[in-house]
Amino acid sequence: MRNKVLGMLIVFLVMVVIFGGGCVEETPEEEPTKQPPTEIPKGILVAEIPETADIIFSSVRYVLNDIACLDENYELKDNFILDADCNARIYNPGGEGLLLPRQLFAMDIDTGDVIQITNTDCLFINGQAVDSGTIMTNAVCSDTNGDGKINESDISNLYLLDLATGGVDCLTCGFGLEAINNPDYSHINGKIVFSAREGDASNPHYIYTIDAAKKLVQITGDVEYMDFDCAWSEDATKIVFNRLPMPALTKPAQVWLMDSDGTNMEKITDGGSNPDNEGPQRGYPIGVDVDPDLSPDNTQIVFSRLKTGQENGEFGVWELIVVDVGTKEEEILDSSYANMVPEWKSRGILFIRQIAATNPKDYQQVLYLYREGSFSGLEGFPYNVFPIGAWGGSWVELE
Repeated sequence: MRNKVLGMLIVFLVMVVIFGGGCVEETPEEEPTKQPPTEIPKGILVAEIPETADIIFSSVRYVLNDIACLDENYELKDNFILDADCNARIYNPGGEGLLLPRQLFAMDIDTGDVIQITNTDCLFINGQAVDSGTIMTNAVCSDTNGDGKINESDISNLYLLDLATGGVDCLTCGFGLEAINNPDYSHINGKIVFSAREGDASNPHYIYTIDAAKKLVQITGDVEYMDFDCAWSEDATKIVFNRLPMPALTKPAQVWLMDSDGTNMEKITDGGSNPDNEGPQRGYPIGVDVDPDLSPDNTQIVFSRLKTGQENGEFGVWELIVVDVGTKEEEILDSSYANMVPEWKSRGILFIRQIAATNPKDYQQVLYLYREGSFSGLEGFPYNVFPIGAWGGSWVELE
């Protein structure tokens, strides 16, 4: 009897599954509730540069995790760049630059993964890996003008960051240098080449080197020129830089090359033309050449040239150009966007590209790579939106 009843029950259940299965409702899995963002701890956030890191760059991308930029579900607001609350976290009141300081990040270009390296009160302009545990950076870390803020209006200095201990060593403090620009560290000689001026804006900019022992050496000093935007060659035998004829910003700057001690100077470019007789674009004369960097074999130089301020919105067009050191022949790689601060290493030319648009959400400031004849953007939406995108990038080159 028991077996008969069990058999009848099984038949009944099979019939329910066959004929009544459509009435059985499956309970949908509930998506996990998204939690509010975790507050980023203060200080240096990693003990060493990850082995997979290819690039170090500065950015304010962390602001997109600010509660002011998120909706009620803790997702990024659709039109975050125009949202009043989010916008107030990005920009200073009155349009006086960015509210939050740019921090340092590391990127793996194969996966696109990014980690934040710093979260301090300093404003980081750029950073370069000295070794796996040390970063050289140009940064603003104190309110030097007394306005209660740390921003671009304050004096920057060169620092060494010890990632393991959190130690910060100021290399240029006490030398009276201002407007420090485009520092470049050499693994060959352990020196940083950079441009700066002594005192206020009435003084010209010259090229200097400094090492970890804080030995400062002035390399150039011709009163007929202002020197800036410098970089080492891979073998540290050469320095490429820009020379701006005095009086400043009345004529286009030129790309020059010299030996590491300042001798054997050679002018490589004469600057570009100004066929439409345009006035300066944001203070820069049309045709100015800036931000040169040598190819790994020292035979070519990549640089940016201001072509026009009448295209590509407020950014203007800064052409990306390669010039042959021997023949002085130039090849234009791009003539449509603002291509800035290129750095040429064995893995390609890394630079920042600015692209104007009608919709503010489509304005871009993004890390770009030129390699083997093609361009590729390294930051996707929303991290490529101006001014969230990278402001300066450098290859991680560890011995």
